[in-house]
Amino acid sequence: MSNSTPHDIDHANAERLAALLQILVAATPEGEQAVPIDTLDGYMTALICGPVVLSPIAAMDALFGEDWAAPLDEQDATEEFMSVLMTRWNEITESLDPEALSADPEAMLLTPLITEFDEATKADLLKQGVLSEDQLSELPPPGLMWVEGFMQAVEDNEQAWYVHDSESEAGQMLDAMLMSVAAVAMPPGEQREAYIAEQYEPEDEIDQDVLLDDALFSAQDLRLFWLQPQDGQALS
Repeated sequence: MSNSTPHDIDHANAERLAALLQILVAATPEGEQAVPIDTLDGYMTALICGPVVLSPIAAMDALFGEDWAAPLDEQDATEEFMSVLMTRWNEITESLDPEALSADPEAMLLTPLITEFDEATKADLLKQGVLSEDQLSELPPPGLMWVEGFMQAVEDNEQAWYVHDSESEAGQMLDAMLMSVAAVAMPPGEQREAYIAEQYEPEDEIDQDVLLDDALFSAQDLRLFWLQPQDGQALS
């Protein structure tokens, strides 16, 4: 039995982060899509997993624009926001500790912030008038918004991520891990079915939860991947 356990989420901190993010959501220009906490969490996780050393500020600049702090400044909330944001950043970093990941590769240590739209949540959103009946049927599947943030961080830093020849062993490993993450966002259809047929056994029952679970394992693997010397060079 594994001695490794997932890193606990500070739920009070996560709730405060979500509440302060609502200030930025409210300031989102009309016609632009608001950024949920899931997407921010996925973006920061990719920065921590990846080949370049960045900070949570890089995630905020990329997702909300360089003037993102202005609405928070108006409510004297920037300092508190930075505190809760950094707490979450450190939380992700600790959950992706290379020593712990290496000690037990089969353990799930990453604990993402992923909104779960269970029936109780849907009923509450409907009662509050936040969503209509039609909108409830269009809610994203589990993990989609988190993965969108993760993959956006990869794309925003693609020159650092895609340094390997695609035909090399390292390049193929990287492609397989990123495809595992991206698969969570594949809509039902031929592409998703083809991916599942190629990656899983015919008797396996693969649903969104299985794809998400495998994506999180791939994120952990990516953390270790970028710490290993490859193609004759040590990556930092």
